[in-house]
Amino acid sequence: MTFPSLLHLAQGQRAIVELPFHGCHVVTGSPGAGKTVMAVYRAWALATAGRNVTLLTRSNLLHQYLAQVAPALTEALKVTTYHQWIRDFWRERLQGEPATVDEEGWEYDWVEMQRICIEQTLRSTAHLVIDEGQNLPVDFYRLCTMLGIEVTVIADENQRLDVGHCTVADIARALAVRTAPLVLSENHRNSREIAMLASQFAERNDVAHPPQVRSGRTPTLLKIPSLPHLVTGVSHYFSAHPERSIGIICRSTRLLREIQNQLTRGGLADRTQAYVYGDPNRKIVDFSSRPIRLVSTASMKGLEFDSVFVPDLDAYTEDPTSVEARLRFLVLCTRARKDLHLALRGPHEPPIVSDIPESMLARHSA
Repeated sequence: MTFPSLLHLAQGQRAIVELPFHGCHVVTGSPGAGKTVMAVYRAWALATAGRNVTLLTRSNLLHQYLAQVAPALTEALKVTTYHQWIRDFWRERLQGEPATVDEEGWEYDWVEMQRICIEQTLRSTAHLVIDEGQNLPVDFYRLCTMLGIEVTVIADENQRLDVGHCTVADIARALAVRTAPLVLSENHRNSREIAMLASQFAERNDVAHPPQVRSGRTPTLLKIPSLPHLVTGVSHYFSAHPERSIGIICRSTRLLREIQNQLTRGGLADRTQAYVYGDPNRKIVDFSSRPIRLVSTASMKGLEFDSVFVPDLDAYTEDPTSVEARLRFLVLCTRARKDLHLALRGPHEPPIVSDIPESMLARHSA
């Protein structure tokens, strides 16, 4: 991420920094509007004002990203994940583990947790800043209200990919926020051409507005004969653009590992890193080094890269009228700042892109 200084924030973004230091607030915006940037700046402003603030998100990879994108700001505050924050809070205040309803311990028993908080008359002076807040359950926000925790939520319900997501209205009701959410409407990430393609998958016409100035290359659909052909193409692309970060976004971790192995065999081991949840060898990503990064679609939200390669367009076979399928593709496209390349190995384009005109998605055969 190219992290802007305070002086370079847009007017709408500065309004987030200038929000009152007390109370709960909801901020929303389309992909590329700078929501993650503003989550960091909001948390930094609260920490500077002496508030007990924690910046958190649900995704472990986005948590790593947040902690690294602006070290001069984030070193002044705690950055963690949603699950880790809940467990730390429970251990500190109740010397135990939060109640759960599943064997793995990831789904919380919110009714039991609320009962315990009421019984123990628990209160907190914490302030949370939550990035990608639509990914947290609404019961978490209700618990925060019960505890007196003040929350600033940065959310975009058009980037919901998981079952159990919140809408912005759900969050506002749970936090008893009566003012309208602040809206970040400008796209500061994507080129005009990428934003235009992404807008084809949005639920509303007001999502992913193209930037007013920056133009770039038309996104491409690459018809390739094999995966090694694509890997060779990525290697050549990196040689031509060594200053750019490259994101390779896969639907399966099996394919992710296969591509990483091929890049390693091609001499790019020291330039490549991958993230796979639960894999001890692929659990840490250093966003300041190794510019070729492989991630899954499950971990892509909140991230951005100069150039994005999608190696498995054939896997996107869902009904193109499905809201979930379209929103997944919206998030996928908007990870790219400058270049977007979709690779197809099969003979037919999947329905999700088959009706996209050539002016928005240029087709090329290897």
